[in-house]
Amino acid sequence: MYYRITHATLQPGTYDEAMATMKIIRDSFSQIKGLVSSRLIRISETEVMGVAAYESKEHLDASQTQYDELMSNMIPYLAGHPNVSFGEQILAFDA
Repeated sequence: MYYRITHATLQPGTYDEAMATMKIIRDSFSQIKGLVSSRLIRISETEVMGVAAYESKEHLDASQTQYDELMSNMIPYLAGHPNVSFGEQILAFDA
């Protein structure tokens, strides 16, 4: 598995609107080939962390344009450019 990890800061007072927009675009995630799962975690009042798991690095790389197009809907709510990291899964635990 290969991951895209995105740390984003929202403009104050935009959380509810941002989440409403995410719920609208969430259904489009099923069209991204190789995307296994996607999670959004609220870290603070204005910070969220997205973790997207792909079958492979090749799937993640191939999805970049489609992902960028979907996430462009979030630009009005962001306080700045998100910090994006990528990495390979090296250990897992599932209950």
